Amino acid sequence: MRFYFLVLVLFSCSFNAISCSIAPGYQEFFPKPYYRNKNITPSLPVAKVVSITRGHNDGNGGSCSDAGIIKIQFDKVNSVANTGYKLKIVKGKFEESVIPTKEIMPSTFTSIDNSMFFVWLDGGDNTQSPIDFTLEIVAISPEGLESEPFYLQISDSGGKSG
Repeated sequence: MRFYFLVLVLFSCSFNAISCSIAPGYQEFFPKPYYRNKNITPSLPVAKVVSITRGHNDGNGGSCSDAGIIKIQFDKVNSVANTGYKLKIVKGKFEESVIPTKEIMPSTFTSIDNSMFFVWLDGGDNTQSPIDFTLEIVAISPEGLESEPFYLQISDSGGKSG
């Protein structure tokens, strides 16, 4: 009797699960130990925006369609394995939690093309607001030596998506 009651309660409490998971497109800067004590100041990092994908409503609450993704790629002027980056929005506004405040580097999944991506909840609305901000990028060595800043303009006109 208890089993049937439990089954009845579980069925009456069922609901649609929202399930979306995106692996981070960067990782915290952990240089390899054998790169330490070289005292090499990183070169000016050069980066470009590879893509901006805007969120939209595809009708499936369990999909990641409402996620926005900005992918940037660095030229390989600095070693991928021993260069970290400090990022800071210096002009314009954007979701504060998207750009990390700690030193980061490309994740092991994206280190081949030396890229990073940043994900935010762009919303399930099919009309998105514009994006326009300037990102300051400073390369950092394992010893903490910093390059000159590079400024990357990131913009998207918004509008209809999906």
